[in-house]
Amino acid sequence: MSEILDRIVSCDISIEKPVMDSASFGTILIIGDAPPDGGKDLRLVDKYASLAEVTDAGWKEGTKIYKAARAAFLQEHKPELIYIAVRQEKVIEGDGKEDVTEEDTEDQTEEIPAETVLEKFSDTVNRVLGIPGWYGLALAGADYTDYDEVAYIIESTEKLFVFSVQSKEIPLKLSRTDYLRTVAIYSNSADEYAHVAWLAECFSYAPGSETWAYKTLAGVTVAELTTREMSRLDEENINYYVNCANKNITLQGKVIGGEWIDVIRFRDWLKNEMQIRIFELLVKYPKIPYLDDGITLVENQMRATLQDGQEAGGIAVTEFDENEEPVEGFTVTVPKAASLSSAQRATRKLRNCRYTARLAGAIHIVEIQGNLTF
Repeated sequence: MSEILDRIVSCDISIEKPVMDSASFGTILIIGDAPPDGGKDLRLVDKYASLAEVTDAGWKEGTKIYKAARAAFLQEHKPELIYIAVRQEKVIEGDGKEDVTEEDTEDQTEEIPAETVLEKFSDTVNRVLGIPGWYGLALAGADYTDYDEVAYIIESTEKLFVFSVQSKEIPLKLSRTDYLRTVAIYSNSADEYAHVAWLAECFSYAPGSETWAYKTLAGVTVAELTTREMSRLDEENINYYVNCANKNITLQGKVIGGEWIDVIRFRDWLKNEMQIRIFELLVKYPKIPYLDDGITLVENQMRATLQDGQEAGGIAVTEFDENEEPVEGFTVTVPKAASLSSAQRATRKLRNCRYTARLAGAIHIVEIQGNLTF
């Protein structure tokens, strides 16, 4: 390249790296016990792209983690990878003394040996919450006490916790019934890990494009439920897997608190997507001026996120009412720079950026009325 040309036309080109988003709304984390023999090159938390990798790590056929992972990779739309977290062992120290009976003639103390036990599922959850890359949580080999403790933790996060139950005795033994991030599905067998299969199948769809009802799960047998039993499960917002018209399907698709699972997942995705877009905007530019032009840049990223939500199917498109008046799928409002006080602008915080969006929703039940005449 000519040095003379460089002197006449100076041209510098930089390569900008995009902001990497560590959130994933299609990845499952399974928590369970380590392999019986300790495993092969086993990490406390690791990624697995196939059942063969899970087996190679030490979880042989018949172990709980193997069964859970198999349920995920058995689905028609299998995940690209799953996370597995291993419960750690911890040592419980003795108190150094033991009760002495009245027959003892002299004061005696006996050392109580330390005991090694596995940590509770809730302890493992607390330990892995900060690890990015997963969104749906499933437990392998847990019980109701574990479900309750883990649900309490997950409710304060932006993740989903799904578990399966085999007992038809309801209500569930949970401390609260208004959980919006905890999901229960009734299944015939704990060994089939219906909750993992369901997560894997539904996570194969982009947030906003799916409903969790009417999904077929490979490797999961349908529940034999009476109409009365299904009504009771419906009342408690417990999902189930049944046969209808020779088709095996999941029904309901709700969290314990009654909201639709897909709405919760889409809301989490929308929030994360908008945050990342605006953060990337702030990083990309040397400065976003606190003027109308700068505010418009923020507004554009809000609109772009909502438009992505429309394309995914989570936000409604513009429709028309009976008067042919448009009903927008979403609206965005931002302040005008001139309307803000000097004190507000001095804080460098842009407030009152708002949007309203209509959820596209999904049709689950159809009611038809007809009349036949001669």
